[in-house]
Amino acid sequence: MSSSPLKLTYKDVWTKVSEFLGLGSQPTGDDLKKVKDITLRGYRKFLMPLDLSKNPAETYRWFFLQKTTTLSIVAGQEVYKLPIGFSSLVCPFTHITPLSYNPIQRPLAFIYLQKSQTTGTGYPRYFALKTSEYDPITGQADNEVIFFPTPSNNFDYYYTYNSIPPAPVNDDDVFVGDGLASECILECALAVAELQEDETIGIHHRAAEVLLQQCIGEDKKQGMVGNLGTMNLRKGEGYIRSATIYDKNYVQIIPEP
Repeated sequence: MSSSPLKLTYKDVWTKVSEFLGLGSQPTGDDLKKVKDITLRGYRKFLMPLDLSKNPAETYRWFFLQKTTTLSIVAGQEVYKLPIGFSSLVCPFTHITPLSYNPIQRPLAFIYLQKSQTTGTGYPRYFALKTSEYDPITGQADNEVIFFPTPSNNFDYYYTYNSIPPAPVNDDDVFVGDGLASECILECALAVAELQEDETIGIHHRAAEVLLQQCIGEDKKQGMVGNLGTMNLRKGEGYIRSATIYDKNYVQIIPEP
C-alpha cells in the first residue's frame, strides 16, 4: 500500500515504540505483541480525544471520520442494519427528494410503545437506534435503526454518521488523518509506552496533548462550513421536512422566508 511520505504506517509507529522501550527495531514474539498492543492503545487515545477548549472537557469527534451514505427503505421492513463502524448520527435520516416529513429520533421504548398502541404503514415519522443481539464469538453487536410506522413505500434516505475506523492489521496499513495526525498518533503511542513502563506522565504525554489540541483546532476549521439548505418544521409535530444545515456539533434550523 502506497502512502504519503508524511503519513506513518502501523509498522512505523510500533517500531518507534519498540525502540523507545529498548527492544530494538525488529521485535519478535511477546515483545512484538507488546509493542503492537501499546500502539493500538495509543491509536484509541487519538480516536477519542478530549477537547480541552470546552469547560468541562468533552470527547471530540473528528470531522474526517464523518461519512455520508444512503439507506434504501423497503416497503414493509422496519429494521435496518447500519454500517460497520457506525458510532453516532451527525445528520439524521433525510429524504433525497422531499417525499414527506423526515422522521425524528426518539428513544427505543417510545417506538415500541407506539407499535403497541397502533398499527399501519406510511412514511416513517419516528426512528430509534438499537443494537442486535451481542455475538460472543465476534465480540460485536450490529448497530440498527427501527422506523415507525412501518414504511409503506420504497425510497432512499441519506444520513451522515460518526465512524470508528478498523484497527490496522498489516504493517503497511496507514492510520487515518493527515501527516500531523500521524505524528500525533505516534506521540499518543509513545505516551502510553512511557506511562506503562515508567509509570510517569512525561514528555511524550505532554507532546501528545499539545498535538491533539492542535489537530482538533485544525479539524474544527473543516467542520465550521457545514452543509447549507433549508428546513421546515410542521407545527405541533416537530419533525423535519427536507434537508438543512447540519454542523458537526449541532443542527441549526433556518426558517424559510
